[in-house]
Amino acid sequence: MIIELPSMVAGRGMADALVDRLAGDLAGAVVVLDCRHLVTGSPSFAGQVVSRVLGAEASELRVEAAPEAFAAHLRQAADRLGASERLVVASPAPAA
Repeated sequence: MIIELPSMVAGRGMADALVDRLAGDLAGAVVVLDCRHLVTGSPSFAGQVVSRVLGAEASELRVEAAPEAFAAHLRQAADRLGASERLVVASPAPAA
């Protein structure tokens, strides 16, 4: 299951809309957050994605090519949820 992010993401509603596009139950699934095009993302968006994916008992939320600031928002949200062991930040975005 892959969620491809656009260049800018913000707000809980946008996070909900992107997660809602995933088909089926997330329990036990590996969800990939593809951040190759992402330039900036809000803390509220990051928190909602983590809450929706890891809160639904996905086995892993794998983050690819995220800008470091956005990856930090995701890590903080996973820590708050007590699910940091299921968040995997695979590779940072290349330096601009």
